[in-house]
Amino acid sequence: MAPGPHSTAEPAAGGNGIRPFRVLAVADSDSYLKFACATLESLGEGWEREVLLVRSPILPTLEQIQAATAGTFLAGKAPRVIAASGLKSALAGADVVLAAATGPVVEEIFTQASRMPHRPALLSALPGVAFPATRKALNYRALGDAFITHSHAECRAFSDLADAMGLPQRILVSRLPFLASPGRPEPQQVPLRSVVFAPQAKVPVERDQRVAILQALAALARRRPELSVRVKLRAWAGEPQTHLEQYPFDQLWSDLVAARAVAGHELQFCTGPMSAQLTPAAAMVTVSSTAALEALDAGLPVLILDDFGLSEEMLNKVFDGSGLVGNLEDMVAGRFRHPDHRWLRDNYFHVQSAPLDGLLLNFAERARAGKLATDPDRLAAVQRRKMRSKLRTVLPSPALNLVRRLRNARRLPA
Repeated sequence: MAPGPHSTAEPAAGGNGIRPFRVLAVADSDSYLKFACATLESLGEGWEREVLLVRSPILPTLEQIQAATAGTFLAGKAPRVIAASGLKSALAGADVVLAAATGPVVEEIFTQASRMPHRPALLSALPGVAFPATRKALNYRALGDAFITHSHAECRAFSDLADAMGLPQRILVSRLPFLASPGRPEPQQVPLRSVVFAPQAKVPVERDQRVAILQALAALARRRPELSVRVKLRAWAGEPQTHLEQYPFDQLWSDLVAARAVAGHELQFCTGPMSAQLTPAAAMVTVSSTAALEALDAGLPVLILDDFGLSEEMLNKVFDGSGLVGNLEDMVAGRFRHPDHRWLRDNYFHVQSAPLDGLLLNFAERARAGKLATDPDRLAAVQRRKMRSKLRTVLPSPALNLVRRLRNARRLPA
């Protein structure tokens, strides 16, 4: 299976002659592709569903596509890959567009769609834990009709931020589509046989911090030889992923082996679907990863490492109060935890009172009836911001400084 030009749209049969609503998800990386496929899978067959990939430097590899589509209606199929220049024609005929992509790509999708005379509903989301809520994330998505959050806590944070920014879009709440438990997951009580470490590309930042994690994992493997200790990678060193990883863990491990700091047999490195690693006898450890939520969903014990901080900078502040936080010493000792029930309710494991299917149906009906309009002032503001961003990348520094001085001079009172 390889990315190709053929269609992966899935038509839904309609006996009443009415064309089913069409939802199009556009992704650009492995994590967003996983989210897009799982989200459309959760809608069921009453929709005409399609997932596209936009060609970019972070376009997922064949192996990453197979992992991202596993267990969904796209399993074994190749998502259609288009250039950014083909977005306008790709969006035609969609009732709902889910922009499951990085910020600049979402902005381009929404800009193209907003110029259409009969535009689709425009929704976006982040593919996992979305804390902290940032202006940058919402600025890129300013033309959207709705932004999907994944917990009540996220909804409050993004709603407050959207209000402060004057953005009219709705902030929705929908559980992450790959969390299957109907409410609070029940802890598994089985002897531990494996420990899975889920890296995060952005944190921790320093090389020494990452090496410390690997050495602690190796120490756990030596202390508990009956355990299989694995590092589940999103990508091998050098492969694309949503965020740049300066110090890939597999490369660091090779360096440690070459330096004879470790024997080399202590750890296993693997890729593929995370679900394949979350067996009943496993435990999960991470600094900050949505994989921790998948492990909790399976009833597995989890450890969130705070050796490098429990903060927004470490992308793990959301786990404060979860009962899951510990350090590398806890990991080596095998002290993994189950979550606090109160934390679960507010963070990702709420009971979904309004299914996403119903929320999207309302937007689809309004789009097909031509009741969705674009604010021309907001579209113009987005286009100006895009132009400023483009100028910053193409103009030499002296010219850019001149533009800034002229712009500032125009703002001065006469």
